[in-house]
Amino acid sequence: MYRIFIFIAGMLCLSGIKAQNVCVIDARILKDTLRFTSQRIEKVYLTQVDEYDRLVPVDSALLQNGRFRFERMLPEGAPRLMYFITGFDNGQIPVFVEPGNVNILLRDGAYPGGARVTGTETNELYNAYKAISEKCTQAQNDSLRILSQRYGEKWMDEEEGMMERMRIGAAELIECNAERIRFLIAHNDSPLAPLMMEREIAYMLDKRYAEWLLKSLSPVLKDHPYYRSFGNMVRAQDLKVGGELPDITIPLIEGTKVNLNNYRGKYVLLDFWASWCAPCLKEIPNLIQIYDEAKAKNADFLIVSFSLDNKEKAWKDAIVAKGMDKPGWIHGSDLLGWGSPAARLMGVSAIPQTILIDPEGKAVSFSLREKRWCDVFVRY
Repeated sequence: MYRIFIFIAGMLCLSGIKAQNVCVIDARILKDTLRFTSQRIEKVYLTQVDEYDRLVPVDSALLQNGRFRFERMLPEGAPRLMYFITGFDNGQIPVFVEPGNVNILLRDGAYPGGARVTGTETNELYNAYKAISEKCTQAQNDSLRILSQRYGEKWMDEEEGMMERMRIGAAELIECNAERIRFLIAHNDSPLAPLMMEREIAYMLDKRYAEWLLKSLSPVLKDHPYYRSFGNMVRAQDLKVGGELPDITIPLIEGTKVNLNNYRGKYVLLDFWASWCAPCLKEIPNLIQIYDEAKAKNADFLIVSFSLDNKEKAWKDAIVAKGMDKPGWIHGSDLLGWGSPAARLMGVSAIPQTILIDPEGKAVSFSLREKRWCDVFVRY
């Protein structure tokens, strides 16, 4: 009997551990028709945002009797991330996937943005955050309604009325942002904080205040993807010599990925180029020269060439044909051309574009050309 008790207790413990690493999403849709086609919703998808801001399906479920369900196993220590449930023709349902049970109630499938998501910590926090915005919107609408009742609709469309409407909107936005910031700082250890700071607040602030928001976040988030993304956004606002650069992700030619910050402790010449770019090809002999000279003087130096190609074969063929396949010469590309997030974060608007980076991850020089590569590097 004692052995049976131990066995059952052990199974319960294992079951408890498993439950802690599963996110179960139970959803109910009261009206299951789409908005624009009036067709029935038959299948929905759980999608994750990848590093290129694309929605990638990771699971699917059939709608049966107005209900669907997802069960997602989460590795130990997996970050809490916002996913989106798609399959509608008028938006998606945002939901944080984290250990626990999530309940979704959607009254009308034509308006997925109106879904009520409850049940886990971050989803409940998100509800509270959205309530602040809803309260601000209601306050603005109330102010405009009182103004219209006092002066009339005609006055509201005249110059004086339009100016007053703009003033009210700006004042409400300032107050709303202040309240949202207070809320996020109060919950600065939640992944919701950096996500909303980046998406909805920081773009309206200058770099000083954006940096202040970044510093207000808890150190427990320092390895979270949302913290890293927000930090990159802040650093990208003011790219300058001596400034810390965004930590871009580099898909390597070997098929793996690496972050630029992994090369801290070395001098890095970050080179944006493409096989179809004639000026880029013209600069390659100078790159080879700086590679040979700097490599001979300093073992802690490497070149990272990031291609804006969108054709893999052309990119790889050019590397070999131009003699760029050397030890310590890193090659990477996301094959997205000008749509590359890495190029956007680094402010690349024309190529070739080169950035010399010191061992602390700070920019030494931008847009170096020909012999200046050698001249600048020698000083460091």
